[in-house]
Amino acid sequence: MDSTPKPNRKVAFVAWRRLSRRTTLMCKALNVDLWFYTDRLPYLKAAFKTFAHVRKYRPSVLLIQLPQGPLLLQALLLRFLFGCRVIADVHTGFLMDWEWKSYFLNAPFRNLLSHADYIVIHNNTIKKLLSESAKRKALIVYDPWPYIDLSTNQRDGDYLVFPASYHPDEPLKEILDCARNNFPNVQLYVTGDWRRHPSVKQYESKKIVFTSYLSEKGYDDLISGARGIITGTKEEYTILMSAWEAVAYKKPLAITKTLALRDTYAEYPVYYDWKDQRSISLAMQSLLSQSQFKDNTALREKVLQSMTEFKEKISLLLS
Repeated sequence: MDSTPKPNRKVAFVAWRRLSRRTTLMCKALNVDLWFYTDRLPYLKAAFKTFAHVRKYRPSVLLIQLPQGPLLLQALLLRFLFGCRVIADVHTGFLMDWEWKSYFLNAPFRNLLSHADYIVIHNNTIKKLLSESAKRKALIVYDPWPYIDLSTNQRDGDYLVFPASYHPDEPLKEILDCARNNFPNVQLYVTGDWRRHPSVKQYESKKIVFTSYLSEKGYDDLISGARGIITGTKEEYTILMSAWEAVAYKKPLAITKTLALRDTYAEYPVYYDWKDQRSISLAMQSLLSQSQFKDNTALREKVLQSMTEFKEKISLLLS
């Protein structure tokens, strides 16, 4: 559902097709307008609405949610036409060729990235994927999970959750193999739309449940009552919103061993090797044996500091 722009906002955050929770939380943290347009390729409707709203409301700064490469091109054209500054919030999918679509949706637009006023990245290691000119404009802004509404009561649950996107980089099959073979009595809930990867339904049982799509409240209820959260990625450079959600609810967390994840989450999680069933098993056992709630203070300070620095950069553009 498209969002309705509000007048008299100096900063607008534009997203096309799919809205990430990171974007909604950043809008909340920055107190900026969200312009979200649901659309499909070739994004003509979204492009037209973006142009119309920039012309009407004249924001001073446009924040854009990538990976949609055409959005970056349009934002730079809008800067030329209306003088608005451009900040690109770069999700890993814009810089990596995970799917065939990336070769014509993202790759042709990557050289434009260095023309943005600022480039927001989600972790330090992803800088390696940027050009030298883009690196000079890069800001690390972590997912602002402290702005998640924690009104849901935290409970002492007896189940684990794998928050799944069914993206190829997830070690979902490896986790399901381990759960079925080594933890037959442990309840595991797998969220997300399993129809994106129908073969996983072979794992379904009374103890392995595929929840399908949940509302935000339903999802938060499930996370808040979990014994622990297991998630991960097979790829370097990627950061996981599901891991930040576990941190928000102070839940024990198990994630894959990558440089990006270690650099970001430090000592909070237990790390596992997705290629090693014994490593996964030890991680799951650790989740079940840890105390129910963990201290997230250090990560909270780290995230809020990055958001404070980001606000200062935006203020400079507005001055």
